[in-house]
Order: sequence, then structure tokens, then C-alpha cells
Amino acid sequence: MSHTLYAAENPALSAYDLTGYKGNRGKNFYEEDKILQRILDRYSADYKPDHKKAMIDHLKGYGQLVGGVLDELTEASHKEGKYGEVVKYDRTGNRIDQIVYSHEQKQSRKISYDYGIVNLDFHDEWKFPFSDLHRQALTYLANQNGEGGVTCPLAMTEGMIRVLQGIGTEEQKKKYLPLVAGKGSESHFMAGQYVTERVGGSNVGANRTIATKGENGKWILNGEKWFCSNPGDLWVTTAKIEDTDTVGLFLVPRIKDNGELNGHHILRKKDIIGSKGKLTVEIVYENVEAEALGRPAHGIANLIRYVIRTSRVHVGLAAAGMSRRAFMEAREYSRYRTAYGKKIEEFSAYSRELAEIRILYAAIVMPIFRGIDWAQKGILAEQISTPLMKYRSSSLSSQITHRAIMALGGSGIIGDYTCLPRLHNDCIINETWEGTHLIITDHALGAMNRTKIRDSFVAELGKNFQAAKEYPELKEAASLGESLLNDWNRNIEEKPREWKETYRVDLSDQAYGALALSEFLEQAVHDRKSGAKKSKFDAFAKGMGAFLFKNLPEAKGNYESFRLSPEEVDEIVNW
Repeated sequence: MSHTLYAAENPALSAYDLTGYKGNRGKNFYEEDKILQRILDRYSADYKPDHKKAMIDHLKGYGQLVGGVLDELTEASHKEGKYGEVVKYDRTGNRIDQIVYSHEQKQSRKISYDYGIVNLDFHDEWKFPFSDLHRQALTYLANQNGEGGVTCPLAMTEGMIRVLQGIGTEEQKKKYLPLVAGKGSESHFMAGQYVTERVGGSNVGANRTIATKGENGKWILNGEKWFCSNPGDLWVTTAKIEDTDTVGLFLVPRIKDNGELNGHHILRKKDIIGSKGKLTVEIVYENVEAEALGRPAHGIANLIRYVIRTSRVHVGLAAAGMSRRAFMEAREYSRYRTAYGKKIEEFSAYSRELAEIRILYAAIVMPIFRGIDWAQKGILAEQISTPLMKYRSSSLSSQITHRAIMALGGSGIIGDYTCLPRLHNDCIINETWEGTHLIITDHALGAMNRTKIRDSFVAELGKNFQAAKEYPELKEAASLGESLLNDWNRNIEEKPREWKETYRVDLSDQAYGALALSEFLEQAVHDRKSGAKKSKFDAFAKGMGAFLFKNLPEAKGNYESFRLSPEEVDEIVNW
């Protein structure tokens, strides 16, 4: 029996303000992103014109993919029945321990891999350096669809490429780089990272997997790995050298040279809150054949230098990309949704919420790219900013996605209405990757306690505050930032070790506040030195100051002077 809905006769079923609403699908996410365009323009100032144009064209092309087919594929691959599965045996009973993904997930990975977002320098037609600026801008764009089953594997694969290029033997480079980076490879982001064990967590030195020297330079591993991110064709792993406490770094292929499955058992996939597009599993090693990566005695140092460091940058970029998308969704919704006779974007409180969300995601992405630039120039301040931004960007992004969900109201919690619930869960997962907040702030504190690194951080931020003080309209924000920086520096220099360890999260929050404010003021001064009478970043700095007053007890000054005017709110939201 059919039951017809008489929509024409039922006023409750007639078209309304959101009928046919598509969100941001179909937009070019690069062309929509003025902040990213600003970053690229500034940090590519010394590129040759043909290189810069090629980079921008490549990013524009990817921006179209991210806002179009990749957005569709990501949504389609994040449905019940579409997540990856562990296949233990083939049809004849041979154990294969293979990960099988849906067609949509495989297509999504293939499109991004073939576009070169991790391996453009392996494409013969690309005639320029594949700079970190270009590479990380692509990563940031990719994350505007959330983790999506792609960006965690992207981080793992980039880490694999870097470690092979950095400390791999010539034989390892020849054998494995074509697999994980080569154009035409069918292993699309299938490089993994297996480090964590139940007993160790972030304390890798407490892990119990043992490596025994085998024949022909191979090592034999026995143990277990509790979190295996992106189980695939090739992975890096850690193990203690037999009868020592030395942790070595090793390379493990899924298939041995003789074509047999390497000696690992996938026990189960993890039921995690987010990042469901790619699998995370548990594995037991039983006589796994492995190859040493670098000198075994340098295992942990090499792990941090090439793998963890790369992943931490990716965590920050993921937080920035997902926060950017959250702002896009909240803003686009406000242009269509009507309440009490007017568009919700016309409500001043809603507009102010959008403005603060935009300020906060800009305060994530801009310092991250500043840190990338510092690293390329050898500026020691980056050794504070990288762990600092891993902690602060990931924690802020969860707040931003939550606020965006609330901005959409009931629509914001519906997974087939908006991507925001998925992005929010991905952000929570992102907070845990490569160390929780307490672990990462400990690493940040370690860098803060080193005089040369701290002096570099103070000098970089201090010169920005000093330059901003020359302009009356920036002076108050500069004074606030300088006060935060000086107070932070004094605490690091004078407080006892136990106090600093107890309050390392507070110290990190304070350092981040000074860093974000410094960044916006530097941008504002740059515009003036380029001939402008004022800058859009005046309002960003002012709004950031207001956020710091609300969130940092150390912030001193006149809060009222940092309140944004309606005109400033509009400028921030609609730029």
C-alpha cells in the first residue's frame, strides 16, 4: 500500500529557507580561503614567477577537488558498511591479514595520491622544488574534509618518505620509495606507524617488543603493538634490541621478499571515536622480518626527528583545516537560515561568534606556517612553536568544531546534514595523536628551558611587538602581547623546576597567546610597510586580545578597548 504525502496541501511540507541547501559543496576551497592565499603570497615572495604560478595553479586545482569530488567521496565512505574491514583469510584458507576499503575510500586516496599531494617531487612533469610551503598547504586543504581516511595516512606516508630519504640505505630507497611515493604506485598512502604498546603508550622506552639479529642483515621482531595507525604495505616500528634497553627503529614490509605474508597477526580493528575512514588495529608480531632504519642506538632520536616531528606538524595542519571548514559551514548556514523574520547572520551575537571562530582558526594556521618558515631558516624559536602548536591547535579545533555545531543548532548534530559531527570527532582524535596535551606540553617545556631556544622565541616575538608599538592603533595590543611574553619568560627563568612542571599547560597557553598576538601584529605592520594605511589584521589582533582577556588570568589591560565594533566583526567574517 502506498502512502502519498500531499505536500501541496500540507503547509508544513512546503519549501522553506533551507530547501535544497548544499552547504559548501562545489566551491573551490583554495579560492575561498583568503588566509591561505595571504600565507602563500608572503612565504613565496622569493620564488621565481613561474614556480610561484605553478604552485598556485596546483593548489587551485586541488582546492576544486577538495570542495567537489573529494567532499562527495569522503561523505560516501563514512557511512555504515563503508568503513574498512580486516580480511584474515583468502578464499582458499590462506592467511592474508589484509585491509579492504570501500570503493569510495580507495578512490579518494587515489585521487589525492595521483595529484601529488605527498609525492609531487616524484612526478616527472613537475619541474620545480616541492617546497614545504606547497606540501603543507595541500595538507591543510585536504583536512578541510576532515581526516577522511586520507590525512592520517598522508602523515604516515610523508614520515616514511622523510625517514627513507634521511637515513635509509641506498638499497632501501631504491626498493621502497617507488612503493610509497612513486608515480603510478598502487599503494595509495599505505605507509603506517606502529609504535604504541599497552605497557608504554607515549613512554616508548617501556615497550616490550624485542628485536633479534637475524640472517642477511635482517632483524626478527616479536611482541605486540596496541595502536597501529593505517595498517598497510610498509610501516615503521620500534623494538628493543635483544638483551639491552636500546630502542631501535625498524622498517617492516607486509609481504616478505619471498612473497609470503610477514609474521604479523592483525587481532582486531579499534572502535575509535573518529578518524573512521582509515583503520587503526592491534597487531601481534611473531618472527616478523624487519630492516634497521639508521643505527639501532639512535632509534628513538630518529623516530622523533623524522616521524613524530612530521606527524606533529600534520596534527597542527589538520586542526587548522578542520577549523577552517567549521567556520565555512557556520557562515554558509547563516546566509540561508531564517529565524524570527531575518537571516541569522544578521543577529549581532551570531556574527560575533563567527568572527571569533575565524580569529581562532587564523590563530592556528598562521603561526603553524610561521613555524614552518622558522624551521627552514634554522630559527630556534621553531623548537618551541612546533610542540606548542600541536597542543594548542588541536585543543582549539575541538572547541571550534563544537561551537560551529552549536551555531547550526539541531541541524549541526545530524551527520547526514553536515560534516561537522564527523569533523568534531576527528578533532578529538587529532588531540591524542603523537602525544596528549600533558605529554606535548612537557616537550614544549623542555624547549622553553633551553636558553638559546627561549631567547630566540623571545627575540622573534619581541621584535614584532616593538614594531607594532610605532603605530598608535596597534600599541595597546602590542603592550598586551609584550606583557604576556615578559611574564612568561620571567616564570621560565625564575620559577623552580617543580613549579614549571606542575604549570606547564598554563605556561604553554601563555606562550601561545603571545605567539598568536605577535603573528597578527606582524601581519598588520607588514601591510603598513607595504603602503596601506591600515590592515584587516588590526581587527584580528584586537579580537585575539579580547579572547586572551577571557581565557588567560595573566592578561592585563583594558578589556573594553579590545571589544570589536560591528564594522570590525563584519570585516573579519566577510573577508
